Amino acid sequence: MILNIMQINEFEIPSITLWTLAWIFLLIGIFSVVVLILYTKYGRELSMKLTILSIVFSSVFLGFATHFFLTSIGI
Repeated sequence: MILNIMQINEFEIPSITLWTLAWIFLLIGIFSVVVLILYTKYGRELSMKLTILSIVFSSVFLGFATHFFLTSIGI
């Protein structure tokens, strides 16, 4: 039973909606990481709010992007 559920059909097409959301979330997550890196390198004053927001946004969006990519390929 479990082996039948876990079989991946070779001819399945990934969902376009999930695929698009995964790419959008991946780009937003990478942008948040770049903002965090640039802010920590060139920031003149320490702002905990921006640092926390960047970490939260990047982790959430990268996590959902990974989840959507894995879901769209059937894993």
